[in-house]
Amino acid sequence: MYFSGNVAFSSLPVFLPTILNEMGFSKVNAQGLTAPPFFLSFLTVIATCYIADRTQQRGITIAILTAIGGIGYVILATTKSVGARYFGVFLAAAGIFPAIGNVLPWVTNNQGSDTRRGTGIVILNLIGQCGPLLGTRLYPTSEGPLYVKGQSVCAGFMFLFCLLSLLLRTILAWENKKLDRKYGTLAQQRETGGSKRELGENYGPKFRYVL
Repeated sequence: MYFSGNVAFSSLPVFLPTILNEMGFSKVNAQGLTAPPFFLSFLTVIATCYIADRTQQRGITIAILTAIGGIGYVILATTKSVGARYFGVFLAAAGIFPAIGNVLPWVTNNQGSDTRRGTGIVILNLIGQCGPLLGTRLYPTSEGPLYVKGQSVCAGFMFLFCLLSLLLRTILAWENKKLDRKYGTLAQQRETGGSKRELGENYGPKFRYVL
């Protein structure tokens, strides 16, 4: 998921002024017009991370965001209208940046110890940071002004991101049911006063995966 997100995450900030310039805006105006989509994404990051924390539903949050971002890239790949393409930029920015902001804590939320959290972040970055190697090469000058291939590849990775987040959520929900069968639900544990952490486990009876 992080690799897929980074393909789009690394391409949009780098090439957005070029994309806007190719729409017919001057270089100065193109630079200025990058601000509103990025400001929207900033607000969306804060709002969606807060909502995901409160509801403990990062998978659904990420799926919605990546679907929105994917639709934005589809618009950029398939339309020639300046207004529609600029709208697509807003959707793409509002999808990819908050999705990255939610997938990072999803990794740390679901590790049962500091050692596992540290290892998880290392593995996440070893794989995920290869995404920019592809993303920064998707918009060669020869494919302007529409950059159909680059936009299409980013759309594909965004929808892959969406599918993977739903798949992971399904697996984690299944794992939570196994924990409920083994230890009892959290509600049942509260009624009985809980149980002690079993020796050799990093998680324990009260641990449940964040979905």
